[in-house]
Amino acid sequence: MRRLMQSVVIVMLIAVLFSGGVARAQDEDPVRQAVIDVVVGSEEFADWLGNYPNYQVNTWGPDENNVWGMEFLNESGDEWLGYASIDADTLEIQDSFVPKPLPQDVYQAQLAIVTDYVLHDAEVLGWLENPDRWEMYPDWNRWEQVWDVGFYRGIEGVVVKATVDENDNVWIDKIVDPNQLSEEEALRNARDEAINLAYSAEGVWDALDGYDEWTSYAEQQGRTRWSISFVVDEEERFFALVDIELNTVLETRSILD
Repeated sequence: MRRLMQSVVIVMLIAVLFSGGVARAQDEDPVRQAVIDVVVGSEEFADWLGNYPNYQVNTWGPDENNVWGMEFLNESGDEWLGYASIDADTLEIQDSFVPKPLPQDVYQAQLAIVTDYVLHDAEVLGWLENPDRWEMYPDWNRWEQVWDVGFYRGIEGVVVKATVDENDNVWIDKIVDPNQLSEEEALRNARDEAINLAYSAEGVWDALDGYDEWTSYAEQQGRTRWSISFVVDEEERFFALVDIELNTVLETRSILD
């Protein structure tokens, strides 16, 4: 059955390549290219990726269920454009996310109802006491797909996170002090910052070249220092010691050395 489905995928790929579909060099793996084409041609991704000529796509898989994962970046690789996972047997997109902004007309309509609702919410007023003493900065957070309504007064801040449903009803998800991260959030942010810094180290991509999947292990080595190991099949391919306060890679070690 799986061979039959993969044959269908290959036929679909040939049809795309010869029917004036997306212009792209043929991939060495026709199944990989076919699942990419299905995602790229889907309603969620087609218009979005059309805004980014020469976008990049990184894939991994398939896993034991023949599911592929992929992420998209802009041409320079410095803007993340979304991800998807797709079943290569059924060509069904199982999970996806695209950090799309709201259409301008929707943005303006929701902006009005969100700010009005927030300014009359009893819990928000309890935080602010007097809204007139605060500067308000509402905006759509496309990464979290929620409205962030920020209130600032000097170094003080309050952020209201709200969503709007299909009937234009507003819901406040939570109210936070942006200056106070929980210990868990602060640790997670520091870990993510350390891993991202390690990815900038010279030689890391050479060590990972040819591998679609790897695991990054991060361990705190002091207040601002972290060690990062990139591992493939239980083998460390690259190691970096970084300092996130100095934004510096202090030491590296590669399997290619």
